[in-house]
Amino acid sequence: MGENNSNLDWMIYWSLPKFNPRNSQIRLINEINFAIGEGYKNIILEAGTGIGKSAIATTLANMYEDSYILTMTKQLQEQYLDDFNDMLVEIKGRGNYKCNYKGSCDFCIKAEYNLRRCSNCEYQLAFKRATEAKNVITNYDYLYYASVANPILDSRELLILDEAHNLERKMLMLSSSELNREYISTKFGIDIFEPLMHAAKSFNDLKRNPEYWTRLCDDLIKECKKRIKKIEGDANKSVQVTLDEFENDPSKYSNFDYVEKQNLEQDIKTFAGIGLGLAHEELIIDLPNRESILNNEMDISAEFKPFSVADDTQNLLAMGNVCIFLTGTLGSKDKFCEWNNINPEETYYIYEKSPFDVEKRPIYTDFVGNMSGRRRGKIPRWKNKRAINKLKELLNRHKNEKGVIHTSSNEQAFWIMDKLKDNRLVFVGGEERNYILKDFTKSKENTVLIGASIKDGVDFKGDLCRFQIVFKIPYPQLNEQVKYRKALDPKWFYYQTVMALMQAYGRGIRDMDDWCVMYIIDSSFKQLVEYNRGFFNEYFLEAIQKKKN
Repeated sequence: MGENNSNLDWMIYWSLPKFNPRNSQIRLINEINFAIGEGYKNIILEAGTGIGKSAIATTLANMYEDSYILTMTKQLQEQYLDDFNDMLVEIKGRGNYKCNYKGSCDFCIKAEYNLRRCSNCEYQLAFKRATEAKNVITNYDYLYYASVANPILDSRELLILDEAHNLERKMLMLSSSELNREYISTKFGIDIFEPLMHAAKSFNDLKRNPEYWTRLCDDLIKECKKRIKKIEGDANKSVQVTLDEFENDPSKYSNFDYVEKQNLEQDIKTFAGIGLGLAHEELIIDLPNRESILNNEMDISAEFKPFSVADDTQNLLAMGNVCIFLTGTLGSKDKFCEWNNINPEETYYIYEKSPFDVEKRPIYTDFVGNMSGRRRGKIPRWKNKRAINKLKELLNRHKNEKGVIHTSSNEQAFWIMDKLKDNRLVFVGGEERNYILKDFTKSKENTVLIGASIKDGVDFKGDLCRFQIVFKIPYPQLNEQVKYRKALDPKWFYYQTVMALMQAYGRGIRDMDDWCVMYIIDSSFKQLVEYNRGFFNEYFLEAIQKKKN
C-alpha cells in the first residue's frame, strides 16, 4: 500500500452525505485508488455483507465521473436508485418503457435499438440521458446487448460489476441461443423435434446431431428470406409514408408490415448464428428431457450454448478502462481469473470480512440424509418423508417468524408445497418473482418464501427473514454445458455450488443488529465442505454448528 491510502481528499465525493463513512470503507476506497494509481486493470473487492459495497462503488463512480455500474437483476438496479438516485442515471431494455403509440408496442420492442425512430420514445430519451450522464446504472443483460451483441455504447473509465461471482454464469446464459418449439411451429409450421416424434431418430441421435440442426436453421433462413422478399414486394406496390405520417398514424405501415420484416431479420441473425456456431463446433446442443418432447409439450426449446465465453467476456470488460469486481463471496481469486479469462498479474485483490457477530448467524447441520442422486426406481432422493417431517418441525419451531426455504429447483419447491399444504408457503420465481418479493416485503403475515431463485440478489432485512432452510445442496443441474464444464475442470462444478450456498447464507442478516438462523438438512453438505474447504470463506465456516436441540 502507498501514501495515498491515508488520503481523504475524495471525501467530497462520498455518495452518502447523511452518513459518515466507516473506517473500513475509508480504508477500502483508499486501497482501490492506490491499485488504480499503480496501473491495475482489474480490482477485485471481496467484502462481506455489512461492509457497504454499494456506497464504495458509487463513491468511486463519483470520483472518476465516467462509469457504468452493473447489477445482476433489475431489482438490484432499483435498490441502487433508491439509495443513490441523485447521482445515477438508469438505462434498461426498451421493453421496460411505456410505448407512446397505441397498438404499436410490438414494433417498438422488436426494434429495440433502432434509435432513428419514435422521436418522443421514452426509451430513446432514457438512452440519450444515459449517454450524456457521468454515471450510469444498468444490468448485465442490457450492457451485453448494447456493447457485445449490438454495440451502441462507448466504453468508460470505470466498469463496476456487482455480484461479480456470477459473471461467468451470466455470460454463459447471455451467449446462448435457442429454437423455441412453439414459436417455430406457430410461425413456420415446423416441429423442431419432428424426427423424434416420427421415430426417425433416437433421442441421443437428435441430441448429438449438429447436422440436423444446421439443416433446420438453413431451411428457416430460406423461409425468412422468402417472406422478406414478399413483404418488400408488397411495399413497393403500396404508398410510401413519411416518418411524420407514421407518427400520426402508425397503421399506415401495416400495408407492408414493417414489424414482421424486423422480426424476420432478427430470426435470420439467430438462425445464422446457431448454424455458424455448430459448423465450427463451438456450440453444445442441450435438449429438454425426452418425456417433455414425447408428451408434445410446446413451450420447450432446443438450446445452443457456447463451450467458452472468453471472447464475449473480454468484449464486455472492454467497456471499462478499469474493471472493479464487487462480491461478497469469491471462493478463489485464481480460479475466478482463470474461468473469466482475466490476467491475474493485472488483477489486484482485496478481502474484507463481514463484521457481523457469528453468534447471531449460526448454521445448523440438521441432516435427514443425502438428497442428491436417485434411489431404485429412479425416484429422486430428495423425495422422502424424513425431509418433509424435518421441514414441518422447523416451520413449527419458527411459526411466528418469516423465513425462506432454498430449493435447488422449482420442481422441488412445488413438491414440498404439495406435501406440506402449509398456507404460509409462497412460491417465488418466474415472471412474477419481483411482484412476489414486493408483496412479501410489505406483508405482516409470517410468510415463508420457497424457491430456487432467491439465493442471491435479494435483501431480507430484520424481521423479513429470521430463519432459512437449505432443502438440498444447490449443485448445478447437469445439462450438456454443465457436463462439459465439469469434465473440463471438476472444481468448477463444486465452486458454483459453494458460491450459491454462501450467497444464500447472506440473504438473512443485513446489518449489525440483525440475526438469522440457517438449517442445512442435506447430508451431502458434509462431503462438499470436506473436499472443497478452500472455496468457503471464514465467515461461513466459523458459523457451522451441530444440530440444534
